[in-house]
Amino acid sequence: REHVVTALAVLKTDVKNNRATLKEVKSLLREQNGRIRSNEISLSWMKGIMSFIFALFSGAIAWLFTK
Repeated sequence: REHVVTALAVLKTDVKNNRATLKEVKSLLREQNGRIRSNEISLSWMKGIMSFIFALFSGAIAWLFTK
């Protein structure tokens, strides 16, 4: 009986440690998701700007060859 009580106490502390670790991992995951989201926004802006520049460059080259 005493062995069972000791085992339950160990399991209880393990569960508490797992909960604390899970909370920490969740907070780190939220932080990383925020960083990823901001990086995705920056990349989409860069893609849009580069597309616009490429369209202008292509238009200029096409205009030169039509003259």
